Formats: sequence, structure tokens, C-alpha cells
Amino acid sequence: MDFSTLAKFLRAAAFSAVAAIASAQADNGSASMPPKVVPLRAVAIDNLFRATDRIFSGSQPEGDEAFASLRKLGVKTIISVDGTRPDAERAAKFQLRYVHIPHGYDGIPAETAARLVKAARTLEGPIFVHCHHGKHRGPAAVGVICQATANWTPDQAVAWMKQAGTAPDYAGLYRANAEFCMPTAEELARVPDAFPSSAEVSGLVDAMVAIDHRWDHLKAVQKAGWRVPPGQPDLIPATEALLLQEAYRELQRDARAQAKGDAFLGLLRKAESDANDLQALLASRATTLDEAALRQADVLSKAAGEACAGCHKKFRN
Repeated sequence: MDFSTLAKFLRAAAFSAVAAIASAQADNGSASMPPKVVPLRAVAIDNLFRATDRIFSGSQPEGDEAFASLRKLGVKTIISVDGTRPDAERAAKFQLRYVHIPHGYDGIPAETAARLVKAARTLEGPIFVHCHHGKHRGPAAVGVICQATANWTPDQAVAWMKQAGTAPDYAGLYRANAEFCMPTAEELARVPDAFPSSAEVSGLVDAMVAIDHRWDHLKAVQKAGWRVPPGQPDLIPATEALLLQEAYRELQRDARAQAKGDAFLGLLRKAESDANDLQALLASRATTLDEAALRQADVLSKAAGEACAGCHKKFRN
């Protein structure tokens, strides 16, 4: 090999090495970047995204136009993680299968994550995953599914949730993706092969117990001056108020709650509104809770509690 040829060879080798290093650096840097999620538009479906070639995410389909939109996208299976009963009969009119795997705003339990993973791996796709508005619980479930089926990293799943509009206050939903552990083969084998179109969800009594649980957390937060209580670092004041608000809102959508009439729903709406105002106050004044803000938080908490007490007196006691 003459000198000229050797020089060309060395230059080419050096270029290849630099390119390889740059590629590796780009790959490392992309680990926390959002995956190539595509926002879409469709009739009667909000917050619609194509997360992968097989997974879509969006709001709850309501009415013929919404199901027709999903059919047009090629969707074959719908997975609802919302708490309300899916409209499986209407979906069937459009040759769409409905599967119901509900979870809450506070996170995705390991058993539920395993059900989501097995459903995504075994059911006919493409699959459309939804919650009510398509912004919080649905995108969290999609993040878990895509980590298990599309090699997303936890950082990518979290980035996707932000892109989908998941509020940062839903710490449990973000934690479900940031700390996701792939279900083992044994755990997936324990998941039943049958996926019903409507799952049993908490009844009114269980829903009230969950609301009482949130109130216990808020009382601890209030005792700590509307700050994180000592020894309870997971009790973030604004987050606890938000989860209480969502519990009231979700209960209003329950058919059994609606059957109790306007008086019952009115008390729920009042409690939700007060919890919403409390959450907004705590979120905006997280580090500057002066005496006036503390008094206002006490007033809002008392108002929401009085709505609960009024409900108990009229409908439970």
C-alpha cells in the first residue's frame, strides 16, 4: 500500500470513528427525548395521538361519529382505562372490540399494568387507549404499554405523557412510568386470557371510602400548615387536593350516583368546586403560604367538608 492510499485509508477510518462517536452521543441524548408520537385530528375524538403504528391514544369516544373515526383509523380494539362503563354495544356496531381495564389518577398498580401489557400483546390491533379526556390516565397507560411493546424507555414514556398534556400534579401516573418494571412471564401468565368489555368498578360505598381516605391525607396536610407533613413525603398538598377533586368528579359520572338525583349530584359538584379552588390555591402558593393564604385554605377545606357532611346527613346517615 503506497503512502497516498494509506493516508486515504486513515482519513476514512478516522471519519468512521468520529461518526460512530457522534451517533452514540446522539443515541444517548435521545434516550430522554419524546418518541415519534404523531398528533392526529378526527371527528369527535379529542387529544388524539398515534403513539406507535399499533397504539393510539385519545379521549372517550361518544356517539356514532367517534366510533366511525376510530374505524376509519383502522382501530380494531379499544381499551378504556376510565372508570365509567364503556359503550360496548355501539362499538360493536362498528366491528370494534371494547376492553375495560380501569385505574385511578393516583397511579397504575402492578396487577393493572400486567393486564394492560398482556392485552396490548395479545389483542387484535391497532389498539386505541382512552380515559375520559385523553390527557391523564390514558397517556399513562399508553406509556406503560409502549415500554412493554415498543422498547420505549421510562424517560421517553414520561416525555410522551408531557406531550399528551398529562398535568405534572398527577405524580402517581408519572411515577408509574418512571419506575415501570416489566411484568415477568409468570405474572403475565396469571393474567386471565379473557378481557371483559365492562369491568367491575368500585361501588358508591367504595368510592366514598376512597374520598374519606383523601380527606385523611388533607387533614394531615392541614395540620402541617398546608405543607408536606413531616414523615409523609408523598403527601404533596396540591396533589392531594387535586386527587380529591377528581374523586368527586369521577363519582358524578357514575350511573349509581346519577340515579340519586340532582340534590346528590349538586352536593358533589359543590365539593368538587371547593376542592378545585383549594388545589389552585395550594399549587399557586406552594412556597409562599402567608397567613392570608393559610386562612383561605382553611375556609375552602371547611366548605368542601361541609358539602360532604351534608351529603352524609341526607343520603347516608
